[in-house]
Parts: sequence; C-alpha cells; structure tokens
Amino acid sequence: MSFDGALVSIVTPVLNGESTIGLCLASVAAQIHPRVEHIVIDGGSTDGTIDIVRSWARGRAVKWVSEPDEGMYDAVNRGLAMAQGDVLAYLNSDDAYLPWSAALAARGLNAGYDFAYGDLGVVRLGRGSFMPQFYPAFDLNVYAYFSSLAQPTVFWRRTAYEELGDFDHSYRLIGDCEYWLRAGAAGCSFRHLDEIMAIQFDHGQTLRNTHREQLRREFARMRADYRGAAGPPARWGGVRAALGWRSRMLRFYASTMLRRPANWKRFISWLNQNDISARAAGLLSLFPSSMWPRAVSFADAGRIHERLQATLSSGPVHEVGGSPGERNTW
Repeated sequence: MSFDGALVSIVTPVLNGESTIGLCLASVAAQIHPRVEHIVIDGGSTDGTIDIVRSWARGRAVKWVSEPDEGMYDAVNRGLAMAQGDVLAYLNSDDAYLPWSAALAARGLNAGYDFAYGDLGVVRLGRGSFMPQFYPAFDLNVYAYFSSLAQPTVFWRRTAYEELGDFDHSYRLIGDCEYWLRAGAAGCSFRHLDEIMAIQFDHGQTLRNTHREQLRREFARMRADYRGAAGPPARWGGVRAALGWRSRMLRFYASTMLRRPANWKRFISWLNQNDISARAAGLLSLFPSSMWPRAVSFADAGRIHERLQATLSSGPVHEVGGSPGERNTW
C-alpha cells in the first residue's frame, strides 16, 4: 500500500511539560503530510501542561487524556492503543518535528520497509550549542552495542506494531532502544533517510541526564537479553562507528556550503532560508570529546530555536518548488 495519504498517528507522553509542550504540539500541527492525528497522554501533570494541551486541542486533530500511568513507555502504549493510523510514531514533549518529518517517513515506508528513521539535530540550550547527529544503516550488532536510533526520528507501519506488540515498560529509560532491537531480531526491515527528521532539546532535567546509573544498568540488561540475536560486540566496532559519524559530519558540513545539496537538503535549505550559517568551529567535533571546548556548536543554537518557533507557529505549510533561497522550498 501507499502511505502518501495514510493517517499518521503520533503519540506524545508528557508529565509536567508546560515549558516545552507548546513547541511539540506546534511541530505536529505544522506537518506537510495531509493526515496526522496527535494523541497526548499526560501522566497527571500538576503544572500548566493540561491547560496548554486543552487550549491547543480545540479545533485540531488532537486527542488527549490525563491520568496516572506507570511511566513513559506505559503512556506510549496507552496512546498507541488509541491510534487509528497505518503509520505510527511517538514524540516526547521536549522534542519537535520538522515540517517534512511525517511526509518523508511515509515515502520511505512506501518502498516496503517496516521502519523509517533519519538523522537528528540536538539543541543544548544551556550550552548554547547545536550539533547534528548521524545514524548508520540498521545493523543489529551496531545498535545493540555502539549506537541507538534517534527515537524522535523513527516511524513504523501498524503491521509491525501488531507483530511486535507494546513497548516493554519495565524499562524506564530505554524502552525505545529495546523495541528497535526486538524489531530487528524479528526480521523487520529499516530504511535510513538522509535528512534531519527532528530536533531534540537536550537539557539537564531529561531522564537520561538525571538517572545515569539506571541508564547504565538498563543498557547492560538489554545487551544481555539480545546477545544471542546480536552476537558479541564486533571487533573495532566502536572505532568504525566513530569514524563513520565523523565522515558524515564532514559531508554535512560540505553540504551546507552548497546551494543544492544532495543530502539533508530540506534541513539545509531551511538553514539557508533563515540565514543560519555553519560554523567551522563545529568541526572540532571530529576530534575526541576530551579535546572539545565546553560547547562545540555547528550553528547558532539560539537562532535555530527562534526560527524553528517562527516556522512552526505559522501552522501547516506546503512543499513547493523553487530555489533553495526561496521560502518553503523543502
């Protein structure tokens, strides 16, 4: 089947996210894909989150509930049970899609893949830095030991969900990582898209920053559970993964210098339209992290945040033709 006009269901789990939920909601509403439903599962927020969601939902394809849950992945499961779409995804309340995310993922799934995922932009507002993150083609061994898919960029077919079942909510922090490995071990196919598919806003209060020891334990458990499927860590696998990331970083930097880049073309066109230039200082990320200054930044994080808010606040946009210097050419 073609997913070009399919309903895409996006689930957002949230708890006390009043400072970030607005941009998340706007990013889903601004999708160029013609049919999107947004399901917000609130865990019983005590701040202003529900007021924002309630106000936003009026007149839009947004469903929401607010009730206690057993953590983030339990909330995601509840949302997926409500979803009507043939394409599924979940987006945390402190992350945001780009306008093309759902449409590009749907096109990726058209080729017969079960999952589609892309690259990620990471904004660290506290440090004032922005860095792209790149992800190799799916390999069970690589993603068991050396990397993890960028969860905000992943979309999958309903048929895969029906085969795999729910996220394992006994994991508190990496249920998504376990789900991708479960899918790979079950024989699901993955397509990597050479595009920035989402923006992750990294801050000191994210669960992975505040529960580092639990994170370490969960990764150890997951790798033990999938050792039979993924095998032992590949020799020099970590080195190859690091070199691969640096190679893509060089390509990304070179692409930003071109007016018609072959890869990441929507995001780079968006940077050009918003007069956001690449910084050569970002190439310091090619060196080991111990040699980095405090905040290595590929571009002006504040400017990206500001222009993203402006882009998304205008509501749904349309994909049109033209040169990369013209508005909405992505």
